[in-house]
Amino acid sequence: MVEPLFVEERRRAILEKLNQRGRVAVKELSDEMQVSAVTIRQDLRALEQAGRLERTYGGAVIRTGGMPMQELSFNVRLIKNRRQKEAIALAAAAQVQEGYSIALDSSTTSYAMVPYLKKFEKLTVVTNSLIIAQAFLDSSHIQVLLPGGRLRRDSISLVGEPDTLPKINLNLGFFGARGLDLGVGATEVDGDEAILKQATMACCLKSIVLLDASKWGQVAPYTMLAPEDIATVITVSGAPLDMIAELRAMGAQITVVTDENE
Repeated sequence: MVEPLFVEERRRAILEKLNQRGRVAVKELSDEMQVSAVTIRQDLRALEQAGRLERTYGGAVIRTGGMPMQELSFNVRLIKNRRQKEAIALAAAAQVQEGYSIALDSSTTSYAMVPYLKKFEKLTVVTNSLIIAQAFLDSSHIQVLLPGGRLRRDSISLVGEPDTLPKINLNLGFFGARGLDLGVGATEVDGDEAILKQATMACCLKSIVLLDASKWGQVAPYTMLAPEDIATVITVSGAPLDMIAELRAMGAQITVVTDENE
C-alpha cells in the first residue's frame, strides 16, 4: 500500500499536475493520492487563497487573473513592517537565556533578533539562513551551526536536506511564517522551507511563531504547523483580535507587543 503524502507534498503535486494538464479534477486527485475528496477540496481552497489556482465545479484550473502569492526577496521583506518585526524580535530575544541552544529560521523577523542575541556571552544558534550566519561572524562567543542543502536565493537560505540538521537538543526555536489561517495553520511559500522548519521544530523543546500583523488570515501553499500544533506566538497589536481569541481558545499562548509607532 502506498503511503499517503504529507500536506506539503500533496499540494506541491497538485500544482505540478495542474501545470502539466491545465486542469485537475477532485475525484482524479483523490484516487491518485489516496485521500478523501474533502481533503482535496481543502487543498484546492488553500491553494486558491494563496493565488495559485482557480477552483471550478469538481476541480481547478490554472489561475488566469491576478497575482499569485510569491515570496519577495529577502531585502524587500527586510524593510516591510520593519518596526513591527523589531518589536517582535525584542520580545522573542527576551525568552532566551545565557547558554541556551536556539534555532532561528530564515525569516526577516528572526534576523531582527540578531542584535539582541549578540549581547549574550554564550549561545549556540542553529540556522539555515546564510544571512543570519554571516551576521554572527563578528561574535566568536556565539557558536553557529548550519545544515547542508540547496541554496534558496529568495530567502538566502539552505533547504532540501533536513537530515543534515545538527544533532542537538534546542531550548527554543523561532520561526516566521508567510501566513496564519485558523483552518490551515501556519504556512510557507516554499515546500522545502516548510519541511526544514518542521524538522528543526522537532529538535526544539519549545517552538515560537513570530508574526507581524499582515500575516494573520493569509494562506500560503505549504503548511508548516497545523492549527492545533501552534503552541506559542509572538505578534503585534493590529493583529485581528477575533483570530487571537480563537487561537487562545485552542490552547495557544499568544504574546501581543506594541511597536514604537503606536
